[in-house]
Amino acid sequence: MTFNKRVIIHAAAAAISLAASVSTSVAQTDFPTRPIRIVIPYAPGSVTDVFARIVGDKMAPALGGTIVVESKSGANGTIAAEEVARAEPDGYTWLLATTFFTASPGLYPNLRWHPAKDFVGVGQICKAPNFFVVPTSVPATNVAEFVKLAKEKPGTLNYAHPGKGSTTHLGFELFKRLAGIDVTGIGYRGFPQMVPDLANGLITSTFLSANQTLAQVQSGAIRIIGAINDGGRSKYFPDAPTLAEQGFAEAQVTPWFGIVVPANTPRPVVEKIAQALSTALANEDVQKKLDVAGCEPKPAPLKTFDDIIAKDVGLWTKVIKDANISVE
Repeated sequence: MTFNKRVIIHAAAAAISLAASVSTSVAQTDFPTRPIRIVIPYAPGSVTDVFARIVGDKMAPALGGTIVVESKSGANGTIAAEEVARAEPDGYTWLLATTFFTASPGLYPNLRWHPAKDFVGVGQICKAPNFFVVPTSVPATNVAEFVKLAKEKPGTLNYAHPGKGSTTHLGFELFKRLAGIDVTGIGYRGFPQMVPDLANGLITSTFLSANQTLAQVQSGAIRIIGAINDGGRSKYFPDAPTLAEQGFAEAQVTPWFGIVVPANTPRPVVEKIAQALSTALANEDVQKKLDVAGCEPKPAPLKTFDDIIAKDVGLWTKVIKDANISVE
């Protein structure tokens, strides 16, 4: 009996390919079979940590697995993002992303990862409205009055931000350019350091989250002159008109939080994670906890989230270039 070696080789290769395909398919069907990591880009106890734990606690049972939250702070979130970008694309390493994620390409020319090329979106978790606030010593009750005051006294007003590339920093620079005003940015180590200076009038404006705003408004130290919430007026302060209502719709960029995974993660795995996130966000307890933390649940799964990421990369890259912002 004679055998065709070429046929045998081809048959063996096909068998190996089929076995690998079956193995991969089984692995995807069984996912997860070991603990999953959500990497957060800031310190334990930060809002990203809080949000990761809120959704992770409900996603774990939906997936039938274990989710561990791990902090990798430093370099404005880029250390965490690079670690996840370089992780095995198997669905076991996630990144809790926010503004830093889409601003980083503009801030760091030598960045070794890209939000759209090295990641795929699982889904948006929530959006956290910000509020344009001034100390009560500043004679402005709305955005128009603030702009008028800034134009009458160029260079005399300022705004505080908790670091270059932060949502407050980039958002206010965007507003400045749209309004055509000269307001000096002053950087702080964080919100705990800058809020007292705002309350006593050393700082004349900034953007704050709902929770940061509440205590200062109740004390009478500051007033809200506008809401930054692209979904309309915020339920946290419904009497505050949005920037869009006051003629600055392009400055209405609301900070978001979401989950991304490394590019080339198998699509069935990405979809399974996205479904678990949707299940978690539909849970009433999760919704209440996010609300209490100042973030309105706003699901945006898969491609919808990818589109949000791509749009924001373009937006922040332009803002950073126009404002000549550099962190290196």
